[in-house]
Order: sequence, then C-alpha cells, then structure tokens
Amino acid sequence: MKFSWKAIGLAPLVIPLVYSGAIVILLPSKDPIFWFFALFCLGSIFSFAVSGLIFLPTLWLISRFMPLTARITAGVGTVLGVVVYLPIIWQSYLASGDNSGPPQESFTSYLQQHFFGIELWAFLVGGLVTATLYWLLVQDSIKLR
Repeated sequence: MKFSWKAIGLAPLVIPLVYSGAIVILLPSKDPIFWFFALFCLGSIFSFAVSGLIFLPTLWLISRFMPLTARITAGVGTVLGVVVYLPIIWQSYLASGDNSGPPQESFTSYLQQHFFGIELWAFLVGGLVTATLYWLLVQDSIKLR
C-alpha cells in the first residue's frame, strides 16, 4: 500500500466530526456551534496524533512482512483503538478511589467491571472507521494515477 497525503489528511477528520456532532446534539448547550468546533478541534488533534505517530508507523512495519489488505488495515486500526484506550482507562482507575484518591480495588477487577463500557466502543469504532477510510482513500488515489 502506498502512502497518500490525501488519505492521511481526510481519514482522521471523520470520527471527530461525527463524535462532535453527536455530543452537541445529545448534550444541548447555549452555544452549540462553539462547542462543536471546540470538540472537533480537540478530537482532530488527538486523531491526527494517533494516526501519524502510531497508526502509520504500525502499518509501515506490518507492510515489511506481509502485503496489506483491507482486512489487515481495518484490524490494525481496531487493535490500535484498544491500545490507545488502555492509558485512558488506567487514568480512570487511578482516580476511582474515594474523593479521586487511591483506588480501593485492583486494576484487574476494575478492568473486569469497566472494560466494555461505551468509551471502549467509541475507540474501537474510531480506529476501525479511520483505518478503513485510510485504506479506501489510498486505493482511490492509486486508481487516479
């Protein structure tokens, strides 16, 4: 699979756009346009950082050992969604004690209770959609050449 600036520029924007719109619709406020753009900008920074610093190097490394297919690319995106979620759930665990103090339970028991929450699915779907869009945009740019 070839590298495409168009793909790396567009693929990470879709999930922040959808998630920002959903949050603004589900949590109404006095200034929804401001909050949409604020959430979109923060989400885009996070999405571009993960795509550029984790996703692309991982794809490059895997491409050295096997040809990349749509399934492999989508699988890598989904797995990396979980990998990116782990530090977030770790911080959530550290703040789970009384008055945000030290936790009362072990991290393993905390994971068993909270691992399959809505946040995990947001990261799984985000990784899957971003990776699939990257694959489709790269394939589209190859056909245009």
